[in-house]
Amino acid sequence: MVVCFCGFRIRCPPRMDSLQHCHSPALLVKRFLVAICFGILLCCVWGIPRLHSAPAFDPYHTWDQTLTPPSSSPFPAIEPFEATYRFGWEGVSAGGATVSVKIGDDAEGKPNFSRRRINADGGPNEWVRKLWNYHADYQGEAEANGEVPSWFHMDESVSRGMMFSDAVFTPGAVFACHHLTTESKPWLYTPLPGVRDLFAAMLLVRSQPLRDGDHLRLTTFPDRNPYLVDLTVAGHDTLRIMGEKIRAIRFTIAIQTIETMGPNIGRLAPHKKFRSGRIWMSDDACRIPLKAEVDVFVGSVFAELVEINPVL
Repeated sequence: MVVCFCGFRIRCPPRMDSLQHCHSPALLVKRFLVAICFGILLCCVWGIPRLHSAPAFDPYHTWDQTLTPPSSSPFPAIEPFEATYRFGWEGVSAGGATVSVKIGDDAEGKPNFSRRRINADGGPNEWVRKLWNYHADYQGEAEANGEVPSWFHMDESVSRGMMFSDAVFTPGAVFACHHLTTESKPWLYTPLPGVRDLFAAMLLVRSQPLRDGDHLRLTTFPDRNPYLVDLTVAGHDTLRIMGEKIRAIRFTIAIQTIETMGPNIGRLAPHKKFRSGRIWMSDDACRIPLKAEVDVFVGSVFAELVEINPVL
């Protein structure tokens, strides 16, 4: 299906219509990519100039000019790969997810080598599922260096039933819907400078120079709420991943919530559950997310690469 939105022709998954939504359970990337991997497919999003005229008053004026701009000489685009990640809590394995990145499609469904598509699914392992019965599936598409237009779609099997999320991104705005399949909720249009989903964010962060000490500021919209994310290139490490020593770029993370409605629109506030985080990306021609550690209110959660094809 092709959606014309703000002058863009955006090819969205055929499941964008909530009245026709009916799928099998799937997606853990909401938790996998939001909490544990606010890096494994988070990493960064830069501001892109909005195409519409600026309003008389900019509610985000205290910080929107500090967003990191696109790289003038982007790092080579990511090549297709398939990977498996395990994740857990306090060092104990609790589940996993599979991720594949492929060449994207054009409006007619033909290969478009300037775009990339992601599919990811997973959930908790058997013993955790007894306490938290959850499984999810995520798909999305963006330009190879994280530019918009882009979109994502998520299916989730939760204790209350089936839930889905859809979002379409244009320069400076997101058009999104999130609800249970038994609910009827409207799509919401939210103007927000530099906003990107997690996949486009990861593509954008890897396109940057990433020198020691570089500070990156971005806005991202994982599924329902937007965040202002500050990433700092804290150094370069050697990790033991999949039994091999792999050079990695290490980031530290800080996250704030963004008010987008009401009298406090534009105000930033500390994330109530997030404490601190670290992300590692391979320091090579691939720049693949390797590992993430996030300290939240219940302790430390992690995600780590355990298999990839082609190999690093």
